Amino acid sequence: MDSHRPKDEAILTNVAESIGSTLGTIAAKAGAVQKALTKKVAAIKPRARRTVKRGVGKRTNARRKRASATRSTAALRRAKRKS
Repeated sequence: MDSHRPKDEAILTNVAESIGSTLGTIAAKAGAVQKALTKKVAAIKPRARRTVKRGVGKRTNARRKRASATRSTAALRRAKRKS
């Protein structure tokens, strides 16, 4: 039985090194993916904010224009009634 001990230790060591290597590779890939996604999200956020702000601004400007047109139309109608 003693003759198998060094052989068994060598096999176990080899398996442990293989598992460690595999786990290290997986961790490195996961880190790279996380880093890439973080960069993409960071690049998208300002663009999304600008888009939202522009959309809100356009809507507000359109409302102002409609309100202004309504006021001027009402003023014209009042002037016509008086004359």
